Amino acid sequence: MIGGVRDVPLSEDPASRYLPWTVGLLVFLATLALAVTLVLSAASDLWRQSLSGTLTVQIPPPVDGGDGEARVDAALDLLRETPGIRSAVRLSDAQIATLLEPWLGRQPESIDLPMPALIDVSVDTGAVVDVGALSVRLTQVAPGATVDDHAAWLRRLSDFAGVAVAVSLVVIGVILASAVSTVIFTTRTGLAIHRDIIELLHLIGAHDSYVARQFQSYAMRLSIFGALIGFTLAAAAVYALGEFGGRISGALLPDFTLAPTQWAYLAAVPVGATALVVITVGITVTRTLRKMM
Repeated sequence: MIGGVRDVPLSEDPASRYLPWTVGLLVFLATLALAVTLVLSAASDLWRQSLSGTLTVQIPPPVDGGDGEARVDAALDLLRETPGIRSAVRLSDAQIATLLEPWLGRQPESIDLPMPALIDVSVDTGAVVDVGALSVRLTQVAPGATVDDHAAWLRRLSDFAGVAVAVSLVVIGVILASAVSTVIFTTRTGLAIHRDIIELLHLIGAHDSYVARQFQSYAMRLSIFGALIGFTLAAAAVYALGEFGGRISGALLPDFTLAPTQWAYLAAVPVGATALVVITVGITVTRTLRKMM
C-alpha cells in the first residue's frame, strides 16, 4: 500500500516539477488520439452498414432531345430484372436536393443546372453483380448512364481508417515512451539528490519497498494533478469539435459526438497514465537502489 508519510523531502526536487506537465501532455495527446480513433471506427462502421450491398445509378439528362423519363423507366425495368438486385428506386427531387445541400445550399432548384436522375439499387445479401456488364447494358437503354459501386469506396475508406488508427497508435506509443523516460529520469534524479537520507533510512531498518512507496506516493499525487488537467483540456477539445462539427453536414465530416461508452474509454486514459507512472517509479526505485546499496 502506498504510504502517506514522507521521510524523503521529494517536494524539494527541481526535476519533479516537470512530471505533472509530462503526464498532462501524455493524457491530452493520448485522449485526442483515442477520440479520433473511436470516431473514425464508428464512422467507418456506419458508412459500411449504410452503403454495403448498394449501387447508385446516375442517368444524365438527355442532350439529344430524347425522352429522359422513358430512359429512366427503361433503366429501372432493366435493373429490377437483373439477377441479384433486390430493389431499384428512383430518388425524388427532394432527396437529390438533400444530397446536394452541403455543396449547393438549401435551394439547389434555384440554380439553373440540369440535374441527373439517381437510382438507388439494393443488392441481395451474398449476391455478386457484374458492375461492368451492368453498365454496358444500362448505356444501351439510357445513354450516358453510370454505375457507382460503393464497395471500392468502402475499401478506400477502410484503408484510410486503418492508416489513421495506426498513426494514432504510433503517436500514443511515442508519447508513452517519452513519458516513461521522463519519469525514470526524474526518479533517478530524486534518488541521487536524497542519497544520504535514503542511506540513513536503510541504517534504521527501512526496506527498499518502503523507500519506493515514498517515491510512488509523491509521483501519484503529481500524476493525478497533471492527468486531470490534460484530460480536462482534451475533453473540452473533443466536446468543442462535436459541437462545432455538428453544424457542418454529416456528408462532409464524420460525427464527432461520442457516445457514453466512448467517453468511458477516454476516461480510462488518465487512470492508465497515473498507474503507468506509479508502476514505473516503483520499478525504477527498486532497481536503482539495488545498484546503489
